[in-house]
Amino acid sequence: MRFREELVLNIRAPREAVWAAFQDFSNWPVWAKAIKEVSREGSAWRFRARGQPPVDLVWVAEATQRRPPEFLEFRSVPGVPHNLEISGWLRLSETEDGGTHLELLFEGQPHYDSPLLDKAAEWYATLFGEPNKLLKVTFEQFKEHLEKAHHSPKLSASTA
Repeated sequence: MRFREELVLNIRAPREAVWAAFQDFSNWPVWAKAIKEVSREGSAWRFRARGQPPVDLVWVAEATQRRPPEFLEFRSVPGVPHNLEISGWLRLSETEDGGTHLELLFEGQPHYDSPLLDKAAEWYATLFGEPNKLLKVTFEQFKEHLEKAHHSPKLSASTA
């Protein structure tokens, strides 16, 4: 089951702070409830997230294009064991009030070594909206984490 998710968020934090927090992958498990662990794997990062019980979602991704602090394109690393093929991009732009406009495109396809697990994952995703729901919840937590860390009266007053 292939999925495609596009997210748009306005975050009350400076673009450079959003960029830095997005790329601080080792810190994701601190603020993202669904992310169990993140570790370095060569030039890429291995993510383990709570997925369809009893199997976690695992993906290994690397940047394919980077223009700090405004654009990052990423994809799964070919040939590395994982159960979620992904690709996408992140675009950040400054808002008039000093915040950040975040756009994210995330495409993926779970695949497991077992056809039975593939079927179970598809069934679970149909019923519970995974992994799209996981992505939306994670980025809402990202926004909350950043806004707590970068609370600014100027940003708060203009968005109230």
